[in-house]
Amino acid sequence: MKIYGFPLFAALCSYLVLGMPAVLAQSATEPAPSSPSMEVQRIGLADLNGILRAADANVKVRELLDTQRQKFQDEFSLVEAELQQTERDLMSKRELLSADEYDRQIKAFQARVTQLQQDIQRKRQAIDNAYQKAQSDIRAEALSIITEIARDMNLDLVLNRDASLIFLPHLNISDEVLTRLNERTKNARIEIQVQEPQSQ
Repeated sequence: MKIYGFPLFAALCSYLVLGMPAVLAQSATEPAPSSPSMEVQRIGLADLNGILRAADANVKVRELLDTQRQKFQDEFSLVEAELQQTERDLMSKRELLSADEYDRQIKAFQARVTQLQQDIQRKRQAIDNAYQKAQSDIRAEALSIITEIARDMNLDLVLNRDASLIFLPHLNISDEVLTRLNERTKNARIEIQVQEPQSQ
């Protein structure tokens, strides 16, 4: 029995085997797709911590918070004086009150003292939180300005001053960052929000 088509099959195999190296060689010599350049040509430096310390907004924040602290201190001093007087009154009436009545008034007094301590802690925490929030906002604005200056000056990279030991003065953009930051935050305001304790 004759088998037809074998010469054609052999020819195809020969073509594939012999032609494969040429195809692979051709693929190997094709240039790789171009990738974006990672070369850094223009660099700037910014002393972020120094900028934040010198910022007018930071000075204003500290002044406002000091005012709030003094306000809270004055309020608590009045309550504290009242509680001290209440304590003296209780001590003077100890022999005049029944044991049950004296015990009731002592517990009420202790509850007021505990409430005052909680209020002091809560408002101190509110001041700390307000300061941290203000600092975070100022820092975010400073970073936004650094990004803008980098774009305006076509900088490829901006390093923090702490990351560089030696640098040319003209690379430092800190003064420009501080100038813009002071201008944008000159009308900045800060609010102290104290949450009321949740009822038990």
